[in-house]
Amino acid sequence: MPLVYVHGVGNREENRRGSAARLRDELFRAHLLTAIGHEPAGPASLSAPDALVSPFWGSLAGKLHWNGRSTPLPRMQRLAAGDTTDVLLDLLAEEADGPLSADRLIADVARTSLPDAIDLLFTLTADAADREASELAALAGQLVRYGEHITGRPDGLTSEGTTIPWWEEVRSDTEFLERLRKESAPFAAPDAPSTAWQSMGGEGQGQAWAMFRRRADRLRHRADRLRRDAAGAVGGQAARGVRRLTRNAVPRFVGDVTSYLAQRGTPEQPGPIVREVVEGIERAAAGNRAGLPLVVVAHSMGGNIVYDVLSHFRPDLAVDTLVTVGSQVGLFEELKLFGASRPEINGETGGRVPLPPGLGRWINVVDHSDLLAYRVGPIFEGAEDYAYPSGAAWAHTAYLVQPYFHARLARLLRADGGAGA
Repeated sequence: MPLVYVHGVGNREENRRGSAARLRDELFRAHLLTAIGHEPAGPASLSAPDALVSPFWGSLAGKLHWNGRSTPLPRMQRLAAGDTTDVLLDLLAEEADGPLSADRLIADVARTSLPDAIDLLFTLTADAADREASELAALAGQLVRYGEHITGRPDGLTSEGTTIPWWEEVRSDTEFLERLRKESAPFAAPDAPSTAWQSMGGEGQGQAWAMFRRRADRLRHRADRLRRDAAGAVGGQAARGVRRLTRNAVPRFVGDVTSYLAQRGTPEQPGPIVREVVEGIERAAAGNRAGLPLVVVAHSMGGNIVYDVLSHFRPDLAVDTLVTVGSQVGLFEELKLFGASRPEINGETGGRVPLPPGLGRWINVVDHSDLLAYRVGPIFEGAEDYAYPSGAAWAHTAYLVQPYFHARLARLLRADGGAGA
């Protein structure tokens, strides 16, 4: 069991094994597990079912006993995960120079960044990617390889002033998806699940491609309705998107953070969340009979918990690589909130905090559009900060279902010491 994933705030039983979680795990198996030396046994959905450990601490964290009614906003929504289409649509408007073109929402993103368009497709489908998760994971690799081919760069980014060669030839998202399907087909992995690229129902669409098209159609219908209702008021759209994100994120973040700090306990008597995460890391280490590197990936608040565990509660635990994603460890250390925090080590004295004794390498991924992501390099000795350049306002919740995130992280952790992400 060479890989441990520790989730962030807002995870509860209703989304513990949901579609987005399944897609995330399939992408881990298709990219990161292979990068650290694990040999898949077959199709992504069947390979290494016990190679990934995911301690679940969400049920032990904060609970809103009035279901968020303290939030002073009308038409309250439940804090459970739900359809992200409206939020994504509202926030896409921030990037537009005028009213959104409902027929070309995804194609217009691809005009300046094919990786962003591909990541957007996976973000749109993550909440419904149940049976298709293994196909989507295989397709992710295909699209990343295609992006590398047309741009000549491993990150798939185009140089300033350049676009996808055939972008001018498509007039709608439907045409964009069909052209992308055809152009990327030669880059399918030979051992990927065949239904990921074979035709289905005579329409020339695999299940994953059919899902992309359904979600693109849904986005177009929502954009049409919004344009009729609001006459294309971009500022109003963006404001609604920010309100939706804030309404859900702030109570969950504050609640889970304060609950953890209040109940984390001591090294002699650790609290329930600490025990859950420690047990997961220990189980992964015990099951790693092949001697592969032990990697812990921690998102958001999960990064704070894992650092607290490795530096204070269980400094004897050995982890080869810690990957924190969209996390606040640097901020928490500046506030001296960790059990191992020492006030005398600070920026005024020119000091930096040493890595936990059992930690070999620390990679911290920050999307500059993620308001909950902080650097660690200036605070901790030997910690490495890497930027993930999505530019998306929904970045904090989308890292782990985006193909290019997994591809770049896998490259960074290749056993041969591949280049940075």
